Amino acid sequence: MATTRAALAALFTPIYDEFMYEGYAEHAQVSPKVFKQISDSTKDWKWDSLSSLGRWVDANEMASGGYEDPTLGYPKTLTQTKKWKKFQVSFETIDQEEYALMRKVDSAKSMGQGCRDKVEDDHAGTLRDGFTTTGADSQYLFDTDHPANRDATTTYRDNLLTGPLSHDNMELAEAQMSDNLFSLAGIPFVPTGKAQVLVPPQLKGRCSRLFNERADLLPASIDEGAINRFSGMYSWKDWIYLSAKLGGSDTAWYIIYPEMETLVSVWSAKPHYTSWIDEDIEAYNFKGRTLYIQGAVDWRGTFGSSGL
Repeated sequence: MATTRAALAALFTPIYDEFMYEGYAEHAQVSPKVFKQISDSTKDWKWDSLSSLGRWVDANEMASGGYEDPTLGYPKTLTQTKKWKKFQVSFETIDQEEYALMRKVDSAKSMGQGCRDKVEDDHAGTLRDGFTTTGADSQYLFDTDHPANRDATTTYRDNLLTGPLSHDNMELAEAQMSDNLFSLAGIPFVPTGKAQVLVPPQLKGRCSRLFNERADLLPASIDEGAINRFSGMYSWKDWIYLSAKLGGSDTAWYIIYPEMETLVSVWSAKPHYTSWIDEDIEAYNFKGRTLYIQGAVDWRGTFGSSGL
C-alpha cells in the first residue's frame, strides 16, 4: 500500500501528541499543589461566598430562638479563556526531506513546554499581583483591611505580612495568621495540614536553613539549646515564576493554606493536541489548545509579604 501524505501525517500525529504531552510534563508543576483544580464547562464560573452557621448560643427553657442566617461574603466570577499554539510543515518539506516530519519532534515538544510555561506563569501571577490588584472585596489580595464579611464592614482582617523572610518574621507571621484566620461567621480556622511557603529561587537557601528537617538550631545560633521550632512544620517550594525576572519579586514570600481552597484553577479543557491537512496551502497543521482560568476567590488562607 502506498504511503500518501495523509497517511504520513496520520502516522506521525500520535507521536507528536506524545512528545507534546512529554514537553508539558517535563518539569513538575507547582500550581496544582497550590490551586484547587476544578473541572467546569460553563463560560463563567461563579463562586458564591456563603458562610456556614456561626457559634451556638444559649437557650432558655420553653423559649424559641437560635435561628441564624448564613453570612454573606463577596461573590466572584471567573471567565475562562482559550490558549493555543500551532505550527505547520509544508508539503514541499516532505517532498525534499524524507524524515522532515520526524525531525519536527522538537517543535512538538516545545509546544508542550510552552503550554506548561503559560499555565505556571498565569497561576503565579495571582500571587505576584496580589499586592497591587483588587479582589472581590475591593481590597488587594494581600492587604491590611479586609472586611470580615459584607455585614461586618467595621471589623477588619489583615493578611499582609511584613519584612523579609526570617525566623523572627515567621514568629510574627504566625501570630498575625492566628489573629486573622477566621471564617465569614467569625469561627477560628484551625489548620489540619501544613501550610505551604512559596518563594522565588533567590530565597531557596534561606528556606533550606529555616524549614528543613535538619535545621535543628536557630539560624546562626551557637546555643545548642536554641532549637529552630519551624523545622519540618511547613511545606515549602521555590517557584521561578515568582521571581523578578518573570514579573515578580526576588524578596517576596507567601504562606498558603491549600485546605481553605480559596485559590482555584477552573478548567473546561485540559491541554490537548490535534492535526489536520490543509490542501489549499499544502501544509500539515498541528495545534495545541486548552481552556482555563485561575484566581483567588477569597483572601482567606493566603498571606504574603513583599519582603521589604
